[in-house]
Amino acid sequence: MSCQNEETNISNPQQDEIIDSNSLTANLMTRTALNDGSTDNIIDYANCLEVVLPVTVTANGVTITIESYTDYNALEALLDAFTNDADQVVITFPITVILSNYTELVINSQQELEAQIENCNGENEYDDDIECIDFQYPISFSIYNTDFQVIETITINNDEALYNFLQSLNGPVLASLNFPVTLVLATGETIEVNSNQELEVAISEAEDDCDEDDDYDYNDDDDCTEAAIELALKECLWEITTYNNTNVFNDYYIDFDSNYGFVVYDLSGNIIHDGTWAISENSVGEFIIEFNTNWQDLNGAWSIENCNDTDEYNLVNIQSTMQIQQVCDANPSSLGCLEANAIVMCDDNNDGVEVFNLYEGLSDINGCTINSPVAVSYHLTIADAETNVNPLSSVTSFTNTINPQVIYVRVEVVNNPSQFEILEIELILEDCSTPCEASDVETYLQTCIWNTVNLDGSDNLIGFDLDFNANHDLAITNTSTNATYSGYWNVSTTATGNILLELANINGPNIQAISGYWDLVDCDTDRLQFTNDNNATFVIEQDCN
Repeated sequence: MSCQNEETNISNPQQDEIIDSNSLTANLMTRTALNDGSTDNIIDYANCLEVVLPVTVTANGVTITIESYTDYNALEALLDAFTNDADQVVITFPITVILSNYTELVINSQQELEAQIENCNGENEYDDDIECIDFQYPISFSIYNTDFQVIETITINNDEALYNFLQSLNGPVLASLNFPVTLVLATGETIEVNSNQELEVAISEAEDDCDEDDDYDYNDDDDCTEAAIELALKECLWEITTYNNTNVFNDYYIDFDSNYGFVVYDLSGNIIHDGTWAISENSVGEFIIEFNTNWQDLNGAWSIENCNDTDEYNLVNIQSTMQIQQVCDANPSSLGCLEANAIVMCDDNNDGVEVFNLYEGLSDINGCTINSPVAVSYHLTIADAETNVNPLSSVTSFTNTINPQVIYVRVEVVNNPSQFEILEIELILEDCSTPCEASDVETYLQTCIWNTVNLDGSDNLIGFDLDFNANHDLAITNTSTNATYSGYWNVSTTATGNILLELANINGPNIQAISGYWDLVDCDTDRLQFTNDNNATFVIEQDCN
């Protein structure tokens, strides 16, 4: 807020211009200014809490840091990549949350978060905040003294400032809103109001005029967005199953490409029509497919009546109706016979990096016939794929740079490079380590020879073979000198449930440094990682050669 002090004699304002804390105008404005906590339901499942970013979460064994609202898309992609899991998001605490009244709280555990969630209304239940209309800032208020003189003008620049100002309207404070005021509807349209009464009507009429998205299904609205419709159209061929309730065009297939061009094939793979296409949303929230083509039966704007059905759209224009259906297992053209799949690997060292064979992300579609040879190239960005520049050279040994990471595959017809499609391969690393019992560690240690690959950041002891025998004798061999040494080992479980490796009585030089008690922190059949009370790291790996 900003204030401008002044004192000007004016006519007394009308009673209906004054806004007090108990008025309908103040109530509606307050509800419009409340903090909406539903934007991050993918994390906290709470409509009245907003998690302050950045926040670190783990899902499906992958840990990512949410830096901005756009990063929720990466988390959603990670959850969408797995279909046979509970899609649980584990939050790294502490975090800070903002309540609907803009109070900030530090939350130190899931239990504390659940206690705050109890104060929220449930999924899709009625709540106080109005999300279907917003103020276009700045707006301003005139403040009067008891003689109805303007003593200051207060400028409001955001919802939080408006909420706090309205909460201050108690006692002798007299205030009026300076009109005109512009409001923004959920459709993006704006309306101008010029009085408290017009403001009350506008907010009341818009209150239930949109989906506030107060459910907990993070991908419930994925299908009814321009991006989702575009993705569905580009994914496969679309058969014209009915046209004006006839099957006159049901042997025709539309191929929507990534450059917003399209071709229409017949069953023999012949191109019979072409043109361009675009997706938009009109002022009443309908999604429109615009075809620009010399084929008059298709040309023009078609509204989508059922955008939730990602494999079938009912289209309507001024004169005709048409149904198109996605066909992914048959393709009369040379494109569309390959499909992209996510490549999921174990993150062996828990460092977020592994080597991928990108060819494993493509597979043939059964029953699809290629009539002309195609060329395939892999790219880091969709822009590179669409313009066919900077192809990746290490396709069979590609090292990811982020987790998850998307690789864009360009598939083009060799004798017609302008005809192509873009596929997306998602590279995902999982934490595949499993909890170990003490008996598991004992079994692993007695299988093959082990080497110290890391002792507090150094691999100087990697040349010592460690042979863990069943009688708890430790046989040690210096592979450089063939000198042998002995020691003692034992695995136990502490009172707190930690697994403890004891190494003692080691009589060899240098290798004595591994002596002591080591807490297990990471367990795989061929790799074990420990720490000690001094926070030193001890990592051993199996050598079965």
